[in-house]
Amino acid sequence: MACRFEILLHPGQPSHGGEAACEALETITYLEQVLSVYVPSSDLSRLNANDVGTWLDVSESTFQLLKLGKEIHEATNGAFDMTAAKLSKIWGFHQRQGKMPTELEIASALENIGTEYIELDEAARRVRFQQSIEVNPGGIGKGFAIDCAAGSLHKRGVQHFAFHGGKSSVLCHGGQSWDAPDQGWKIAVRHPEQSERILGTLTLMNQALGTSGPANQFFYFRGKRYGHIIDPRSGWPSEGLLSITVLHPSAGWADALATGLFVMGLERAIEYCERNPDVCMLALAATERAGTCEVITCNMKPDQWLRS
Repeated sequence: MACRFEILLHPGQPSHGGEAACEALETITYLEQVLSVYVPSSDLSRLNANDVGTWLDVSESTFQLLKLGKEIHEATNGAFDMTAAKLSKIWGFHQRQGKMPTELEIASALENIGTEYIELDEAARRVRFQQSIEVNPGGIGKGFAIDCAAGSLHKRGVQHFAFHGGKSSVLCHGGQSWDAPDQGWKIAVRHPEQSERILGTLTLMNQALGTSGPANQFFYFRGKRYGHIIDPRSGWPSEGLLSITVLHPSAGWADALATGLFVMGLERAIEYCERNPDVCMLALAATERAGTCEVITCNMKPDQWLRS
Protein backbone atom coordinates (compact mmCIF):
# COMPACT_ATOMS: atom_id res chain seq x y z
CA MET A 1 0.00 0.00 0.00
CA ALA A 2 3.10 2.17 -0.15
CA CYS A 3 2.40 4.19 2.97
CA ARG A 4 3.05 4.27 6.69
CA PHE A 5 0.37 2.95 9.06
CA GLU A 6 0.21 4.22 12.64
CA ILE A 7 -1.95 3.50 15.67
CA LEU A 8 -2.37 6.05 18.45
CA LEU A 9 -3.33 4.78 21.92
CA HIS A 10 -3.68 6.21 25.41
CA PRO A 11 -0.57 5.37 27.52
CA GLY A 12 -1.19 2.17 29.44
CA GLN A 13 -4.88 2.02 28.50
CA PRO A 14 -5.26 -0.87 28.25
CA SER A 15 -2.05 -2.34 29.64
CA HIS A 16 -1.70 -4.69 26.65
CA GLY A 17 -2.45 -1.93 24.12
CA GLY A 18 1.02 -1.98 22.56
CA GLU A 19 0.86 -5.72 22.00
CA ALA A 20 -2.63 -5.44 20.53
CA ALA A 21 -1.46 -2.66 18.19
CA CYS A 22 1.42 -4.81 16.93
CA GLU A 23 -1.03 -7.63 16.17
CA ALA A 24 -3.26 -5.19 14.29
CA LEU A 25 -0.33 -4.00 12.19
CA GLU A 26 0.52 -7.62 11.40
CA THR A 27 -2.94 -7.84 9.86
CA ILE A 28 -1.94 -4.98 7.54
CA THR A 29 1.21 -6.89 6.54
CA TYR A 30 -0.84 -10.01 5.79
CA LEU A 31 -3.36 -8.10 3.66
CA GLU A 32 -0.55 -6.46 1.67
CA GLN A 33 0.66 -9.92 0.63
CA VAL A 34 -2.85 -11.15 -0.21
CA LEU A 35 -4.26 -8.10 -2.00
CA SER A 36 -1.40 -6.13 -3.57
CA VAL A 37 -1.21 -6.24 -7.36
CA TYR A 38 2.54 -5.63 -6.94
CA VAL A 39 2.95 -9.03 -5.24
CA PRO A 40 2.92 -11.70 -8.01
CA SER A 41 1.61 -14.42 -5.69
CA SER A 42 -1.27 -12.35 -4.25
CA ASP A 43 -4.87 -13.33 -4.85
CA LEU A 44 -5.52 -10.26 -7.00
CA SER A 45 -2.40 -10.80 -9.11
CA ARG A 46 -3.46 -14.38 -9.75
CA LEU A 47 -7.01 -13.28 -10.47
CA ASN A 48 -5.87 -10.64 -12.97
CA ALA A 49 -3.79 -13.29 -14.75
CA ASN A 50 -6.59 -15.86 -14.69
CA ASP A 51 -8.44 -16.83 -17.87
CA VAL A 52 -11.75 -15.06 -18.49
CA GLY A 53 -14.67 -17.19 -17.30
CA THR A 54 -12.52 -19.48 -15.13
CA TRP A 55 -13.27 -19.69 -11.41
CA LEU A 56 -10.48 -19.05 -8.91
CA ASP A 57 -10.57 -19.85 -5.20
CA VAL A 58 -9.54 -16.86 -3.07
CA SER A 59 -9.03 -16.03 0.60
CA GLU A 60 -11.86 -14.71 2.75
CA SER A 61 -10.17 -11.29 2.86
CA THR A 62 -10.00 -11.07 -0.93
CA PHE A 63 -13.59 -12.17 -1.32
CA GLN A 64 -14.84 -9.59 1.18
CA LEU A 65 -12.84 -6.81 -0.48
CA LEU A 66 -14.33 -7.61 -3.89
CA LYS A 67 -17.80 -7.90 -2.41
CA LEU A 68 -17.45 -4.49 -0.77
CA GLY A 69 -16.09 -2.95 -3.97
CA LYS A 70 -19.05 -4.27 -5.97
CA GLU A 71 -21.49 -2.90 -3.40
CA ILE A 72 -19.96 0.58 -3.51
CA HIS A 73 -19.73 0.45 -7.31
CA GLU A 74 -23.50 -0.13 -7.47
CA ALA A 75 -24.22 2.48 -4.78
CA THR A 76 -22.33 5.14 -6.75
CA ASN A 77 -23.75 4.14 -10.15
CA GLY A 78 -20.28 3.22 -11.36
CA ALA A 79 -18.46 6.36 -10.18
CA PHE A 80 -16.24 4.11 -8.04
CA ASP A 81 -14.72 1.25 -10.01
CA MET A 82 -11.94 -1.12 -8.91
CA THR A 83 -11.22 -2.08 -12.51
CA ALA A 84 -10.29 1.39 -13.81
CA ALA A 85 -6.50 0.89 -13.60
CA LYS A 86 -6.18 0.68 -17.40
CA LEU A 87 -7.38 4.27 -17.63
CA SER A 88 -4.71 5.36 -15.16
CA LYS A 89 -2.12 3.62 -17.33
CA ILE A 90 -3.09 5.27 -20.62
CA TRP A 91 -3.15 8.69 -18.92
CA GLY A 92 0.37 8.04 -17.62
CA PHE A 93 -0.53 8.26 -13.91
CA HIS A 94 0.41 4.64 -13.29
CA GLN A 95 4.06 5.69 -13.49
CA ARG A 96 3.44 9.30 -12.37
CA GLN A 97 4.23 10.60 -15.85
CA GLY A 98 1.00 12.16 -17.08
CA LYS A 99 0.31 12.24 -20.81
CA MET A 100 -2.62 12.91 -23.11
CA PRO A 101 -4.03 9.66 -24.57
CA THR A 102 -5.80 9.38 -27.91
CA GLU A 103 -9.56 8.96 -28.21
CA LEU A 104 -8.90 5.45 -29.52
CA GLU A 105 -6.84 4.57 -26.44
CA ILE A 106 -9.61 5.80 -24.15
CA ALA A 107 -12.30 3.88 -26.04
CA SER A 108 -10.20 0.71 -26.02
CA ALA A 109 -9.58 0.97 -22.26
CA LEU A 110 -13.28 1.53 -21.54
CA GLU A 111 -14.13 -1.74 -23.29
CA ASN A 112 -12.29 -3.65 -20.56
CA ILE A 113 -13.47 -1.77 -17.48
CA GLY A 114 -16.40 -2.62 -15.25
CA THR A 115 -16.75 -3.98 -11.72
CA GLU A 116 -20.03 -5.51 -12.90
CA TYR A 117 -17.93 -8.09 -14.77
CA ILE A 118 -16.68 -9.52 -11.45
CA GLU A 119 -18.75 -12.60 -10.55
CA LEU A 120 -18.70 -13.85 -6.97
CA ASP A 121 -19.68 -17.31 -5.74
CA GLU A 122 -20.09 -16.82 -1.99
CA ALA A 123 -20.90 -20.45 -1.18
CA ALA A 124 -17.65 -21.70 -2.74
CA ARG A 125 -15.68 -18.49 -2.05
CA ARG A 126 -14.47 -18.22 -5.60
CA VAL A 127 -14.31 -15.47 -8.23
CA ARG A 128 -14.25 -15.19 -11.98
CA PHE A 129 -14.20 -12.38 -14.55
CA GLN A 130 -16.80 -12.27 -17.32
CA GLN A 131 -14.63 -9.83 -19.30
CA SER A 132 -10.91 -9.15 -19.71
CA ILE A 133 -10.59 -6.76 -16.77
CA GLU A 134 -8.04 -6.08 -14.03
CA VAL A 135 -8.77 -5.30 -10.38
CA ASN A 136 -6.67 -2.76 -8.52
CA PRO A 137 -7.64 -2.02 -4.88
CA GLY A 138 -5.91 1.37 -4.80
CA GLY A 139 -9.08 3.35 -4.04
CA ILE A 140 -10.37 1.06 -1.32
CA GLY A 141 -7.51 -1.13 -0.07
CA LYS A 142 -6.15 1.10 2.71
CA GLY A 143 -9.56 1.66 4.24
CA PHE A 144 -10.46 -2.02 3.99
CA ALA A 145 -7.17 -2.98 5.65
CA ILE A 146 -7.74 -0.50 8.48
CA ASP A 147 -11.23 -1.91 9.09
CA CYS A 148 -9.81 -5.43 9.30
CA ALA A 149 -6.99 -4.40 11.62
CA ALA A 150 -9.35 -2.37 13.81
CA GLY A 151 -11.41 -5.52 14.24
CA SER A 152 -8.32 -7.09 15.79
CA LEU A 153 -8.05 -4.17 18.24
CA HIS A 154 -11.68 -4.50 19.28
CA LYS A 155 -11.27 -8.22 19.91
CA ARG A 156 -8.41 -7.39 22.28
CA GLY A 157 -10.58 -4.89 24.16
CA VAL A 158 -8.96 -1.69 22.85
CA GLN A 159 -11.74 0.91 22.82
CA HIS A 160 -9.88 4.18 22.29
CA PHE A 161 -7.58 4.55 19.29
CA ALA A 162 -6.82 6.48 16.13
CA PHE A 163 -5.57 4.46 13.17
CA HIS A 164 -4.33 5.93 9.89
CA GLY A 165 -2.72 4.82 6.66
CA GLY A 166 -0.77 7.53 4.88
CA LYS A 167 -2.87 10.15 6.75
CA SER A 168 -5.50 10.09 3.99
CA SER A 169 -7.34 7.08 5.48
CA VAL A 170 -8.23 7.40 9.17
CA LEU A 171 -10.39 5.49 11.65
CA CYS A 172 -11.04 6.79 15.17
CA HIS A 173 -12.83 5.11 18.07
CA GLY A 174 -13.48 6.46 21.53
CA GLY A 175 -11.90 9.74 22.53
CA GLN A 176 -8.58 11.49 22.10
CA SER A 177 -8.62 12.49 25.77
CA TRP A 178 -8.87 9.72 28.37
CA ASP A 179 -10.74 12.13 30.64
CA ALA A 180 -13.29 12.96 27.93
CA PRO A 181 -13.88 9.76 25.92
CA ASP A 182 -17.11 11.10 24.43
CA GLN A 183 -15.48 14.04 22.64
CA GLY A 184 -13.82 12.14 19.80
CA TRP A 185 -10.51 12.76 18.04
CA LYS A 186 -9.46 16.03 16.42
CA ILE A 187 -8.22 15.77 12.83
CA ALA A 188 -6.66 18.78 11.09
CA VAL A 189 -7.75 19.48 7.52
CA ARG A 190 -5.10 21.13 5.37
CA HIS A 191 -5.47 23.05 2.15
CA PRO A 192 -4.95 20.44 -0.61
CA GLU A 193 -2.49 22.65 -2.48
CA GLN A 194 -0.88 24.43 0.50
CA SER A 195 0.01 21.71 2.98
CA GLU A 196 1.33 24.16 5.57
CA ARG A 197 -2.09 25.83 5.82
CA ILE A 198 -4.72 24.33 8.15
CA LEU A 199 -8.28 25.13 7.08
CA GLY A 200 -10.02 23.70 10.11
CA THR A 201 -10.59 20.69 12.34
CA LEU A 202 -12.87 17.67 12.03
CA THR A 203 -13.95 15.69 15.08
CA LEU A 204 -14.26 11.94 14.56
CA MET A 205 -16.14 9.75 17.02
CA ASN A 206 -16.37 6.09 15.97
CA GLN A 207 -15.95 7.20 12.38
CA ALA A 208 -13.54 6.83 9.51
CA LEU A 209 -12.24 9.48 7.15
CA GLY A 210 -11.20 9.16 3.52
CA THR A 211 -9.86 11.97 1.33
CA SER A 212 -9.54 12.13 -2.43
CA GLY A 213 -8.14 14.87 -4.63
CA PRO A 214 -5.67 15.45 -7.50
CA ALA A 215 -3.39 17.93 -5.72
CA ASN A 216 -0.34 15.66 -5.86
CA GLN A 217 -0.84 13.95 -9.23
CA PHE A 218 -1.60 16.06 -12.30
CA PHE A 219 -0.13 17.40 -15.52
CA TYR A 220 -0.77 20.25 -17.93
CA PHE A 221 -1.57 19.82 -21.61
CA ARG A 222 -2.03 22.89 -23.81
CA GLY A 223 -2.57 25.01 -20.72
CA LYS A 224 -5.20 22.80 -19.10
CA ARG A 225 -4.65 20.85 -15.93
CA TYR A 226 -5.59 17.14 -15.76
CA GLY A 227 -5.72 15.29 -12.42
CA HIS A 228 -5.27 11.59 -11.73
CA ILE A 229 -8.84 10.88 -10.56
CA ILE A 230 -10.49 9.53 -13.70
CA ASP A 231 -14.20 9.00 -14.27
CA PRO A 232 -14.42 5.27 -15.14
CA ARG A 233 -17.61 5.92 -17.11
CA SER A 234 -16.21 8.53 -19.50
CA GLY A 235 -12.49 7.75 -19.35
CA TRP A 236 -11.61 11.40 -18.66
CA PRO A 237 -10.19 13.02 -15.48
CA SER A 238 -12.81 14.44 -13.15
CA GLU A 239 -12.93 18.21 -12.69
CA GLY A 240 -14.52 20.86 -10.54
CA LEU A 241 -13.21 20.23 -7.01
CA LEU A 242 -9.94 20.46 -5.12
CA SER A 243 -10.78 17.55 -2.82
CA ILE A 244 -13.53 15.62 -1.08
CA THR A 245 -13.30 14.20 2.43
CA VAL A 246 -15.86 11.62 3.48
CA LEU A 247 -16.76 10.47 7.00
CA HIS A 248 -18.38 7.06 7.42
CA PRO A 249 -18.49 4.34 10.11
CA SER A 250 -16.39 2.12 7.79
CA ALA A 251 -12.91 3.08 6.59
CA GLY A 252 -13.40 1.03 3.43
CA TRP A 253 -16.57 2.90 2.57
CA ALA A 254 -15.01 6.26 3.43
CA ASP A 255 -12.02 5.55 1.17
CA ALA A 256 -14.05 4.43 -1.83
CA LEU A 257 -16.77 7.05 -1.44
CA ALA A 258 -14.18 9.83 -1.36
CA THR A 259 -13.20 8.79 -4.88
CA GLY A 260 -16.75 8.04 -6.00
CA LEU A 261 -18.19 11.36 -4.81
CA PHE A 262 -15.25 13.28 -6.32
CA VAL A 263 -16.01 11.64 -9.65
CA MET A 264 -19.73 12.43 -9.31
CA GLY A 265 -19.08 16.15 -8.90
CA LEU A 266 -20.39 18.44 -6.19
CA GLU A 267 -24.09 18.53 -7.06
CA ARG A 268 -24.53 14.77 -7.31
CA ALA A 269 -22.27 14.20 -4.30
CA ILE A 270 -24.56 16.38 -2.19
CA GLU A 271 -27.59 14.48 -3.49
CA TYR A 272 -25.93 11.20 -2.53
CA CYS A 273 -25.24 12.43 1.01
CA GLU A 274 -28.79 13.69 1.39
CA ARG A 275 -30.02 10.18 0.56
CA ASN A 276 -27.48 8.56 2.91
CA PRO A 277 -27.40 10.32 6.31
CA ASP A 278 -24.56 8.11 7.61
CA VAL A 279 -22.26 9.71 5.00
CA CYS A 280 -20.74 13.08 5.92
CA MET A 281 -18.89 15.12 3.33
CA LEU A 282 -16.49 18.06 3.34
CA ALA A 283 -15.77 19.33 -0.17
CA LEU A 284 -13.21 21.97 -1.10
CA ALA A 285 -13.81 24.00 -4.25
CA ALA A 286 -11.51 26.59 -5.80
CA THR A 287 -12.65 30.21 -5.91
CA GLU A 288 -11.79 33.07 -8.25
CA ARG A 289 -9.48 34.50 -5.61
CA ALA A 290 -6.08 32.81 -5.82
CA GLY A 291 -5.09 30.70 -2.82
CA THR A 292 -8.60 30.52 -1.35
CA CYS A 293 -11.20 27.81 -1.43
CA GLU A 294 -14.85 27.33 -0.59
CA VAL A 295 -15.78 24.73 2.03
CA ILE A 296 -19.02 22.82 1.50
CA THR A 297 -20.26 20.39 4.16
CA CYS A 298 -23.10 17.90 4.21
CA ASN A 299 -24.58 15.86 7.10
CA MET A 300 -22.05 17.20 9.60
CA LYS A 301 -23.17 17.31 13.24
CA PRO A 302 -22.99 20.64 15.12
CA ASP A 303 -19.36 21.50 15.99
CA GLN A 304 -18.03 18.50 14.04
CA TRP A 305 -16.35 20.89 11.59
CA LEU A 306 -14.61 23.97 13.00
CA ARG A 307 -13.07 26.41 10.53
CA SER A 308 -9.73 27.91 11.53
